[in-house]
Formats: sequence, C-alpha cells, structure tokens
Amino acid sequence: MRRALIVNGVDGPSPATPQVLARYGFAAPLRAATLDAGLSQLAREQVDLAILPLHDAGAAQFAALERESRRTPQLLLIGTAPTADPQLILRAMRAGVHEFLTAPLQAPELAGAVDRLLRRRQTEGQHGKVIPVYSAKGGVGTTTVAVNLAHALARRFGERKVVLADLVTDGGDVRLMLNLEPVYDILDAVQKLDRMDAQLIASLVTPGPDGLLVLPGTDNFEHAVHLDGGATELLLSHLRASYPLVVLDCEHHLSERTLAAFDAADQVVLVTQLSVAALRSARRSLSLLHRLGYPDEKFCVVVNRHQTDDVLALRDAAEALGRPVYWSIPNDYRTSLLALNKGMPVATVAADSKVASGYKHLATKFGGDDAPPHLNGSSSTGASRLRNLLGLTRKG
Repeated sequence: MRRALIVNGVDGPSPATPQVLARYGFAAPLRAATLDAGLSQLAREQVDLAILPLHDAGAAQFAALERESRRTPQLLLIGTAPTADPQLILRAMRAGVHEFLTAPLQAPELAGAVDRLLRRRQTEGQHGKVIPVYSAKGGVGTTTVAVNLAHALARRFGERKVVLADLVTDGGDVRLMLNLEPVYDILDAVQKLDRMDAQLIASLVTPGPDGLLVLPGTDNFEHAVHLDGGATELLLSHLRASYPLVVLDCEHHLSERTLAAFDAADQVVLVTQLSVAALRSARRSLSLLHRLGYPDEKFCVVVNRHQTDDVLALRDAAEALGRPVYWSIPNDYRTSLLALNKGMPVATVAADSKVASGYKHLATKFGGDDAPPHLNGSSSTGASRLRNLLGLTRKG
C-alpha cells in the first residue's frame, strides 16, 4: 500500500483524511507533530505523499522542502495554510509542492487533489516538446514566426495537439495576429497554478485556427510581476505535460521568463534577418547564451524575410554566426501584411504562397521528418564587409 505522512493540525479535530487516503490505496498515515519533525521524517523514511502546513514556514524550512522534493522526485507534496495566499502558494510551488489546499482539509478538496496527483504521476514521462521563439532585436518578426510556426504545426499534427503561449508581458501581439478575444490569459493560468491540471489548462486556452490552442499574454501589465521565472517554469511543466507541442513567443531580452523558457526548451528558434544589425544582435545572443551554459545545439537559427537578391547570403550569416542556418522563411510582404490585417496565419490567407510553404517545411523539420532540400545560396557578395563590421577574421 502507499504511504502518507501528515503533520498534525492540517486536517482538523475530526479528520476524514485517513478515509480519503484509504480510497486511493494508502495505508494508515504516519504522523508528525510539527513541520520540522515532518521534514526530518521525510529525510529518513520513504513515503509517497506528504501533507504539510506551510503558513509559518521560514526560508530554512522551504529550503529543506526543496531539497527533499529534488532528492525524491516521486514524492507527492500537498501544502496547506488557513488562507490561499498567492505569494505563499507560488513560494510553495517553487519548493516542489504540487497542490495547495486550505486547512483544515475538507474531504472533497483533498480527494480531488489526490486524484489529480495520482493521475499526473501516471502520465509522467509523457512530456511534450517546448519550442521558444526568440530574438534580442525587435522588428525581425519574432511573433510572426511564432504564430505561423505554431499554426503550421497544428495543421500537421492535428487538433488540440499544439499550444501557443505568449510570454511577452508588455504588449504581446499573439491575440492581435490571430484576431482572438480570449476569456482568459496567461495571468489567469498563473493565478491557478496551485490547482493546475490538464482539465484546468484546457478550460483556460483559447481555440485558434485549425485546432491551434492559444494562451494569450496579459493586458494587466501591473500584475505581470506574478509571471516571474518560477511561475513560468511551473506553467511550462504543466503545458508540456498536457500537449505534445508547446510554442512560446518570448520577449526581446533575457528576462526570468525567457530564461525559464530556454531551460524548459528542447530547441529554441533564434530569429534573425540578413542585415548587419540583425546578425550582430544574433551573434551577441549566441555568445551570451553560451557563456550562460546553454549547449550550442539547443539554438537553431531561422532567417526571416529572406530574399535571394539580398546583399548578404545565407552562407554569410552562417559564417558570421559560426553555425549553419537551420531554415529560412521567404520574404512576402504583401501576403504577410494581408494576414496581419485579417488576423490570420499566412497559410489561411494564401496556402500556396512561398511563405506559407516555408512555415510548413519548418514545421516538418521540428516534427522529426526530413524537409525538402533547402538551398542556402551560393553567392557571398557581402561576406568581406560583414566580417569587418562584426569584427570577424578568416580562419586558417
């Protein structure tokens, strides 16, 4: 039978907790007199579930709780307090707590939390792929790439398989580009992290075109502080547990949110263009991310608005950045502007266009299949000037 540990006081004078736990295959629970005693017991004994009072917990106790949650990943943790204080809940979640309930515990709420935790455990290991889209330089089309890549993935993999989340807190444009009027946004999700599960996420996302699901950014900029690195990390863990593919539109700087997205990412799309300014920004980003300890292979360069008659060629960009260009999206100003004004993806307004085909093939690459051959360009007319401007020298 499963084993549970309960700190006295969380379940009131006439507790129904043992009966609720018994329904889910738990033996009579172990008891601890205080939170400190409970944390010490967790370090000594193997249990499946712990229910802990956290309203008076200090920094040392949260640190001990985080150590235990990292040491024993299979341990399920429920935190309690007399009131549902949002700051306490977020602090608890960052320390590894999975569910948060008000004390004294009520049987229906406890049963719901235990049920969610056990179902979540059954699906552990079924993690979706996280693909942040990022550029340190504005104006290169980062949101455009995120929206159209997510849409292309949704068309490829089917309805309700792809979710697009907007991590831009100072005026994200995902809802504008898809002409959405969402009931909920990403801040609503953050405020419900204490009871998040697949069903709750499904109720918060907004349906988009061709089965794409969207979690828009918030317009309540003054409350965006709640979407910090810890909250972003927790939110992404829930999203990737619920959906096979998670595409993220990131801010143009390395905020806590952006770094949390990179930490969770399988691959990061680094968007640039064939201009000296854009490539210089991309090169600086790659250098900084390397110094921060991210593996080089995590970042793939996508050139947006590519034209074959650009002064700089794709191989110039590869030389400047020290890595191959993963893919390029053709420039099609008219189609892109029409899509923006209509609030639609480019594949919806012009399915046969080259730019729609570019996103379709990029989605194919991320889907694990080989894309059609892609020409990186044979000319290198701007290479010398580019090396001079970026301070590069030839090797050898």
